[in-house]
Amino acid sequence: MATTAVLMAIGRIVFGTFFLIAGIRNFLGFGEKRQAATNYGWKLPAPVMAAGFAVQVAAGLALISGIGVLPAVVALIVFLVLATALYHNLFLFAGKERDPHLYLTLVNITLAAGLLMIAAESL
Repeated sequence: MATTAVLMAIGRIVFGTFFLIAGIRNFLGFGEKRQAATNYGWKLPAPVMAAGFAVQVAAGLALISGIGVLPAVVALIVFLVLATALYHNLFLFAGKERDPHLYLTLVNITLAAGLLMIAAESL
């Protein structure tokens, strides 16, 4: 039983570190990120984009610390769903243009699945 708890904590910390690093990198490249249009051709307002990056940082820290894990998981899953719909909507592309969006959609689905396992452990 202790081994399971240690492995779950390590996995939660790794997930948290992933999102913390992603959020920090997104903030560091904010000017460039702000210029990126969604798959629909419009840009997100800067405060909305900053809020998404703040969710990555805050939820990442929550997963690392083990405090507020369930709300952090929910926030990150919402973030992943929105980011996928806005920037990786594979249904808007065909042929080779679809490939990177398919890959990133699958990555985000996998991240969400891992987050669900973290949520299950925290219940």
